[in-house]
Amino acid sequence: MRYNGAVRVLLPLAAALAAAAVAGCGSDGDVGLEWAGPPDAGAGGHVSTDGFAAYQGEVDEDWERSPALAAGVFLRLDERTAVHTTIDAVAGPEGTGTQSVVVTLDKIPDDSVRAERWTLRFTQEGDVYALNAALREVRCRAGRGDEDFSTGLCA
Repeated sequence: MRYNGAVRVLLPLAAALAAAAVAGCGSDGDVGLEWAGPPDAGAGGHVSTDGFAAYQGEVDEDWERSPALAAGVFLRLDERTAVHTTIDAVAGPEGTGTQSVVVTLDKIPDDSVRAERWTLRFTQEGDVYALNAALREVRCRAGRGDEDFSTGLCA
């Protein structure tokens, strides 16, 4: 599945997929779960992290032990087509506790949005990092809206 920004991941769907994976769907093989990408931003640029939390609850992957890698999975960076991608991670003392990751996708092939900036906050829960807040901001192309990062829409 290709992430195109319009993909919505609903908690009931995630729960159904998780139940199918646990049940094995009557097959002897492993049923793999796949994260489809973040849901659309709501008011003020806030993005629900509930679906990703449900997904994380059903998998046991190495990326869960790194906020930067978890950010890449949440945003489906493997599916993105931005020319420049930067990931800035800020850790707590001795690399523990709450951590912030800012991912900037610049020169997006879109006629109105030039760049996206995602600010993600993770908390450490044992040896994994759980995503508990996500904010999406955009920078519009010239003449299409705010040319600084904001939570507004581009025309």
